[in-house]
Amino acid sequence: MNVHLTLAIMRKDVADAIKNQFIFAFLAMPVVIALIFKLIFPADSQKLTVVAYDPDHSRLVAALQEMPNIRLLEVDSDSQLMESVRVNKAVGGLAISPGFDASVVAKKQPELTAYLNHRQAEVKRRTFQRLMQQQVAALTPPPASIAWVDVDAPLESQAQAHSFLVENFILVLILVLPVVAIGMMMIPLLLVEEKEKHTLSFLLVSPASTTDIVVGKALIGLMYNLAITGIVIGFNHGWKGNWEITFLALFLGSLFTVPVGLLLGALFNNAIQLNTWGTVPIMLLLLPSFVPMGQALSPVLRTILRLIPTYYLVDTLNLSLANRASIAQVWSNLAILLGSTIVVFAAAVWVLRRERN
Repeated sequence: MNVHLTLAIMRKDVADAIKNQFIFAFLAMPVVIALIFKLIFPADSQKLTVVAYDPDHSRLVAALQEMPNIRLLEVDSDSQLMESVRVNKAVGGLAISPGFDASVVAKKQPELTAYLNHRQAEVKRRTFQRLMQQQVAALTPPPASIAWVDVDAPLESQAQAHSFLVENFILVLILVLPVVAIGMMMIPLLLVEEKEKHTLSFLLVSPASTTDIVVGKALIGLMYNLAITGIVIGFNHGWKGNWEITFLALFLGSLFTVPVGLLLGALFNNAIQLNTWGTVPIMLLLLPSFVPMGQALSPVLRTILRLIPTYYLVDTLNLSLANRASIAQVWSNLAILLGSTIVVFAAAVWVLRRERN
């Protein structure tokens, strides 16, 4: 592979993407959706009453006390906590075990118990849940884990036991959207435009190898994907949960969808064909992100979803954003994404080599 030729291809594609107003608007779409999501869950505007049992005055509770949108009430014993949540109409409560800070520093991953009052408005409950995840993720790594306990919850809600959060479901959706859409719309559109303008023919007979062309375009797609997903996460109060695994999952997901887009661009000859038939694989790859984590699925649907590589991206993001992921838990998901990437990349190179010949 020739690095200089690959970089030249990347520079050309960056210029082409900037000049194309459709692609520019397409890149901005996930950012707009992220802003709308932030408006739907305005954490900073919600005044929350929280009850805490914190015998050793932990850093976690001290941080909550400094927040202007938090009214913190403390109780003298763990047994008083749930009743105090009810009486004071608090959105939730925290039971911090003795020696919590020392356990965090010693990397023992202590567990704290968080109570969620279902008599309060849902938006306040979701805000409290997200706030606690953020505060726990900010602790000295490895962070503590949160055990959620429902207060006065309906039977259905108790049965589900918070297997997923509404905001996490939406966040996963708007993270997967640019990963799939940019890789499978922007990249093939750039390739199809080169076919329509007959610049691809010149590129194929240039000193650049087929691998140089594929890698150059793949790196552009990867760069745009990671930039947009980074902005989306930034708009939604930064990284939370197991952020290292979140980044790795998004990286491998982008690494998979970009060569799929190159394969589509190599198979179709014009934008009309791409727009007509390209939406089918896009919707297929987006399908797993429309299924909330923890939802009961029929065996047939579960089997179908597991045949779609992005299922493993969605599953990993759900676990990492909920602060429940470890490499031991998700390594098989990441391995499937990487293996799928290698297969599709090889297919894209093979199809472009046929055009070259």
